[in-house]
Amino acid sequence: MRITVLPTVRGRMAADKTESVSPPTQRVVSVVEMLAADGPRTSAQIADALGLSRSTVGAVLQGLHQRAWVRRRADLSYELGPALRRIAGAATPDPVEAELRALARTVDCGVALLRLDGGELRFDAVIDEHGPIPPGIAVGTRLPLIPPAAATLVAHAGPELRRHWLAAAEPARRAEYERLLTDIPAVGAAVWGVDSAGLRALDVLADVVAHLADEPGSRALRHRVLSLLFDISGTAHDPRALAADNPLPVSYLAAPVLAPDGTPRAELLIGPLRASVPKPDRDHYLAALTESARTIGRTSPPR
Repeated sequence: MRITVLPTVRGRMAADKTESVSPPTQRVVSVVEMLAADGPRTSAQIADALGLSRSTVGAVLQGLHQRAWVRRRADLSYELGPALRRIAGAATPDPVEAELRALARTVDCGVALLRLDGGELRFDAVIDEHGPIPPGIAVGTRLPLIPPAAATLVAHAGPELRRHWLAAAEPARRAEYERLLTDIPAVGAAVWGVDSAGLRALDVLADVVAHLADEPGSRALRHRVLSLLFDISGTAHDPRALAADNPLPVSYLAAPVLAPDGTPRAELLIGPLRASVPKPDRDHYLAALTESARTIGRTSPPR
């Protein structure tokens, strides 16, 4: 996606300080235009280029980051974020979003794409026309990087991230998650199962998340509830269970999105949220999910 901008952003900023009825709005627009035109920039680089104070640009970027209009990269620079790209996508088709929507139609349930952002997991895209993924999740939602979140990414990551992830697990489940990291490359995905009572609990927690979204000062509690949503998503089925002919509960399936060199880029998630799934349906979910993950890995730029 490319957004066309005028080349005199700094010049317009100088004029806006005296002519505009809303200088704060112009500052936000100028920051977005600069990132669209020039690509990733640090806060200091943006401030210097626009002739603004670093505190002002920092405040603008913080607000844009909270709404997922910009994304902070590992090198502390900023780039356009998923929410803004979705808006622009109405005019410029996004091949990744097109693939996500096609997957949602194929599996007839919610779909999400997640990426690592610092020490957290961030929802980059959410397709919920065919079902929630899970209820209460939206673009920009963040989760702490603790098991079981991002298991398929960690399974293909380096030893340092694996150690950090496993160290954050409850001691009683650490061996379970170690086995999961071994199983994921063999299966190509992680398949989580939760019973009917667990599915009802997920619905209730989703209602709590939706309620807290409108409550000022509830951000920390909402973050905890979101973490709990994934914590009760069930237990990962091992390869032997998945190969059996009997039905299994399936809440979510996740597959890694890998670069051509095998580097993990993102995690692709679908949420059937079914208490009983026969083997042909499981095979269908796995085939569709892993094929879409491979397609996105070929078309998605590195972050």
